[in-house]
Amino acid sequence: MTRLILDANILLAALAGRSSAPPSLLLAGVHNGDIESVACPLLIEEIRESLGKPYFRARLSELEAGEALDAYVELCVMLADPENVEPLLRDPEDDYLVALARTAEATAIVTGDKDLLDHPDLEPPAIEASAACELMRLTRPS
Repeated sequence: MTRLILDANILLAALAGRSSAPPSLLLAGVHNGDIESVACPLLIEEIRESLGKPYFRARLSELEAGEALDAYVELCVMLADPENVEPLLRDPEDDYLVALARTAEATAIVTGDKDLLDHPDLEPPAIEASAACELMRLTRPS
């Protein structure tokens, strides 16, 4: 099974977006057991905080958001927050994702964040949701 880190922006897009969009297909892959998604408390807290913002409140009730996030936490592999994170990225707040991906031996970090996507030679690589869907051979529902 392919192990991926789904960045907060991907999970948020999946929770609030169209069911046929790549982030939603990836989340469905986690629910189906096709993808092993890895998270840590720091990532979950980032998602929880964002779900409280007006954009997401207009799309999901507090109850819906909480239930969706709780369901995701139950499905993913939860690891401890990385310690001694190596500074690599322009945005140091995202360095923990690279450390988490390395600890988890993930295939990739799925993100829409240009700081990660534009980083040369990042290991494991950062890829967009559409590329992750191609990797996982996920298709749009008919």
